[in-house]
Amino acid sequence: MNYYNYFTEIEEHFVRRRGKHLLVSPMDWALIAAWREAGIPLQVALRGIDIAMDAFFARRQGGRVKVNSLFYCHDAVLEEYGRYCEAHVGESSASSHAAAGSAEGKNEPEAKEILDFLSARIDEIKTLSAKQYSGSGREAVSRALSRLEEVYADLEAGVRPDPETLERDLRIIDEFLISELRAAVAPEELLAWEKEAKKELKIYKKRLPKETYEKILDNFMQDKIRRTFNISELSLFRL
Repeated sequence: MNYYNYFTEIEEHFVRRRGKHLLVSPMDWALIAAWREAGIPLQVALRGIDIAMDAFFARRQGGRVKVNSLFYCHDAVLEEYGRYCEAHVGESSASSHAAAGSAEGKNEPEAKEILDFLSARIDEIKTLSAKQYSGSGREAVSRALSRLEEVYADLEAGVRPDPETLERDLRIIDEFLISELRAAVAPEELLAWEKEAKKELKIYKKRLPKETYEKILDNFMQDKIRRTFNISELSLFRL
C-alpha cells in the first residue's frame, strides 16, 4: 500500500488491533488529519496505536469493554512522536529530506491513478457548479473548477511536479472551495454541527493541546461541508 494511504493504513490498523469491526467516526478521521498535518510519520502513528492498545489489553481483565475511538490512542501517538523527534535530533536536514524523498518516491501514485482521481473530483465540482447558488457562489465554484482543470491538463500533458508541490496546489484549491461552500450553509446548521463536534470532543478537550483541538473541530466541519455538497477532499492522501 503506497505512501498516500495514510488514513486507510491507520484506520485498518486501529480496527484490527481493536479486535472487532468498527466504523471509524468523522471525528476520528479529523484526528488522523491532525496527525498527518502535524507531520507524524505513518509508522510512528501505528506504533503509538500499538502501545496504547497493548496497555489497554494488559489492564483489561477479561471484560467486554472495547476501545470505541481512536482518541484513546492520541496520547501514546504523541509520546511516540516525541521519542521519534528526539531520536532524530542532530541529523542533517539535507540527508533527512533526501531519505524521505527517496522513500516516498518509491511509493508515489502512478500518473494515471492521479488523473483518474482528479477527473472524478472535476466531475463532482461540475455537478456542484450546475446547482443554483448566488452569483458569488457560482463564480467561486467555477474558479475552483478552472484551477483544478489546469492542474489536470498539465499532468495529462506530461508535466510531473513533485508530490509535495502537487499536494500543496490541491490543498489551496480545496481550502478555497470549502471556504466558499461554508458561506452557503445556513448559520443555524453550522452552529448545530459545531455543537455536535464539541459534544463528541468534550471528554478529550482537557487532554488535547488547544491547537490540536481546534484543528480537529475545523476538520470535522470541513467533513460535514463535503458530505452536504457531496464532494471529496482534494488531497493525494485520499487516493
